[in-house]
Amino acid sequence: MSTSTSTKTKEKPKLKETELHKITSSSKDLDEILKNVKKIDNTCSFVKCKTSIANFAIDCKYCKGRFCPSHSLPEIHGCGEAVRRDEKDKFNHPYVKLNQEIHEKAQTKLTMKLKQMQLDRKSKQGSSSKK
Repeated sequence: MSTSTSTKTKEKPKLKETELHKITSSSKDLDEILKNVKKIDNTCSFVKCKTSIANFAIDCKYCKGRFCPSHSLPEIHGCGEAVRRDEKDKFNHPYVKLNQEIHEKAQTKLTMKLKQMQLDRKSKQGSSSKK
């Protein structure tokens, strides 16, 4: 009885994994294996596309696949929902990251303002007790 583990992955990477398994199990020569893996890596990750992407490939930032120019748009190769979700989040929650220098300047400015306010409070308390 053999047990196998499966993970939830998209069809595209799973297809390449099965091709790699077939190649590595059928051939024993390391050079031949590397040549076949390179051949698989230089083809479009779209399911039925066999276009060579050796010279020009576009990497998808959502699924990490490599696609030919005709399948490079996320909406075409199946990442449309991820793009919509990402753009919606960017629109609803615009968040600008501060670099370290700007953050330090703002922090020192805030600290100085708080110290000044604290000194103003102390001087007011001192002047009211004298009256």
